[in-house]
Amino acid sequence: MPIRIEKSQLTTLRIFIVEDSPSDRSTYTRWIRRTAPSRLDIQEMETGAQAWEACKISPPHCLLVDDQLPDMTGLEFLAKVRGPHSQSKGPIIFLTGYGNEEIAAQAIKLGAQEYFNKNTLSEKFLWHHMEQAIEQCITIPRIRSLERQSSIILQSSSDGILVVGHDGLIRFSNPAAEQLFQKTSEHLTGSPFGFPVAANQTMEIEIMSEPGRPTPVEMRVVPIEWDGEPAFLATLRDVTEQRRAEDERRRHEIERQYSQKLESLGVLAGGIAHDFNNLLMTIVARSGLALRSLPPDAPAREHLDFIEKAGLRGGELANQMLAFAGQTRLDFQVINISNLLGEMAPFLRATLSKRSTFEYDLAPSLPPIRADQAQLRQIIMNIVVNASESFGEEDGVISIRTFDWEPTTENFQSWYVIGELPYSRGVALTIQDTGCGMASDTIPKIFDPFFSTKLPGRGLGLAALLGLAQAHAASIAVRSQPDVGTEFTLLFPATTRSPSTKKGPVFSIPTQHASPTKKPMVLVVDDEEDVRVACSMIFEEMGLQTLVASDGQIGIQVFQQHQQEIMVVLLDLTMPNMDGQQFLEHIQGLNATIPVILSSGYSEEEAMKRFHNPNMAAFIQKPYQVETLIAKVEEIRQKQTTSSNNPGL
Repeated sequence: MPIRIEKSQLTTLRIFIVEDSPSDRSTYTRWIRRTAPSRLDIQEMETGAQAWEACKISPPHCLLVDDQLPDMTGLEFLAKVRGPHSQSKGPIIFLTGYGNEEIAAQAIKLGAQEYFNKNTLSEKFLWHHMEQAIEQCITIPRIRSLERQSSIILQSSSDGILVVGHDGLIRFSNPAAEQLFQKTSEHLTGSPFGFPVAANQTMEIEIMSEPGRPTPVEMRVVPIEWDGEPAFLATLRDVTEQRRAEDERRRHEIERQYSQKLESLGVLAGGIAHDFNNLLMTIVARSGLALRSLPPDAPAREHLDFIEKAGLRGGELANQMLAFAGQTRLDFQVINISNLLGEMAPFLRATLSKRSTFEYDLAPSLPPIRADQAQLRQIIMNIVVNASESFGEEDGVISIRTFDWEPTTENFQSWYVIGELPYSRGVALTIQDTGCGMASDTIPKIFDPFFSTKLPGRGLGLAALLGLAQAHAASIAVRSQPDVGTEFTLLFPATTRSPSTKKGPVFSIPTQHASPTKKPMVLVVDDEEDVRVACSMIFEEMGLQTLVASDGQIGIQVFQQHQQEIMVVLLDLTMPNMDGQQFLEHIQGLNATIPVILSSGYSEEEAMKRFHNPNMAAFIQKPYQVETLIAKVEEIRQKQTTSSNNPGL
């Protein structure tokens, strides 16, 4: 069936009829006009020279050329039109009045598409062959262009492309596929693919491009026809970077969720520690008061002393919870961590099991870091104790090393990391043991409160490190292997600056002119009744009169009635209805110089974050001993006495 020339392909079909016979030219023109569907521009020419000049001006889409022309033979005209200087690329149909196979062969060799004897021509026959010749001239270059473009796409594609026959053998491979398999096209072609393929399938496979190093590849398969036979086109995409990015995103998501969990636990721990300290306050104060009321040889003193100490140890546990919550007051100083470890070495040897052998590699010229020395000692001690316990009944080595860290030297990709690594130079502390170690999925749990791989959980343990590390802007990296050991690395930002020594506000104690017949008054504002009662008993023992209020609103009323007699206010931070901050703002409006002792279950640093008024005479953290509170109040009373005796000061 002939292929029709679409109007979109050619708007006007230009045809040259080169024939010395006017009647033949007229006949061919009439036949073509009756059968051709396209718009036509038919030009009749008698000589080869006329046709040659016309071809140079406007090349035709098809030429009908007679073998015998007045000025040259048809073969000579073919040689000119198909020569190197000709722009005419249209098909040529060669016509002769007699059959001659030798002339036909020469015509085809010179570039004619068809060769016909004039005596065999008919209207439909002529147009049919002209149409086919024109279509071939249009279509073949397009096909070749598409083939070139397809080849470029296949050769330059970053995805590997294979053609796999139904027998499982590779028929074709592009350079990207050869790169994936690390084999040449010659080696791949004809070899077994090695993976099951099915139409419209997407799956992930692993290609062993190098021994021991599989490459994850996403494979998509579609059915095609290749060399006249059904086959499969397999597209192979290296997803190594994609998987690495997914693993990195997954790791960051796990770290984010873990950080959120720790943050929630921190808030919970801080709140529990605050309330727990209020309860311990009553225990410690009452036991202290009882001890002060008993003679030295009273049998009950031993029991009360034990109760008081147990309450204070409970306070230490509460402070550990505050450290876990990041609510511990830190006294930052510029220190050299290598020097600190050198000072701690004798203590560590004396404290830990004799089965532990210490090895030190301390860099002598490290940049300083900004840290709380006491808390940094606690961090080191917690990790070292954990390392020592990992030895069990065996001997082991604890290696402690410090070094100058740069982001380019170690990226901790294979470590479990909490916190952001420093962006610039830092100081690294590594503590490594040869203990029992642990599996990689256990490492994230070691920072959970009360978690232990050895004994039942009995404390915050390593969990307390998180708040302290966060307060020091330090990151923690851990790696471990069962039966090999565990390694902790803490990264601190280096500093060259001394910590700011911000002085506290100067508080002036006013001269009190209370009546000598009346006891000085202390106002206790606290929402815990047991705390109010215990403090009242302490102040009564001191010879002071106590006024109490369960919240800020009641406290204001009491203060307004007795502000001339009140010597000092003992104020709780957190209360219902009106908290300590609001209460203080009200009473300072009445008496700006009244001494106030702020009391809280939170640490001083955390309390001052919540309490936006720096004009405190003192701070006392619950639970406190009777003697501690007495000392604070006596200090204020002594200043008042001094101020009264020296009114000019």
